Amino acid sequence: MPTRRTLLALALLSPLCSIASAQGSAAPSFPARPITIVVGSTPGSATDGLARAVAAEVGKETGQSVIV
Repeated sequence: MPTRRTLLALALLSPLCSIASAQGSAAPSFPARPITIVVGSTPGSATDGLARAVAAEVGKETGQSVIV
């Protein structure tokens, strides 16, 4: 059997939860612009190759273009 305190807490928190969920649904999807990865080494190096491999996977997961 819920106590009076539990019922009061639920009555106070339920409107706040609905407001939070309404605000969250209006937010734009992330990322809204293309993602840029800056690599501080020469083109063709191992670091550059790794960054390009990571960029390809991130692009697949997010559905956004990734520029290295």
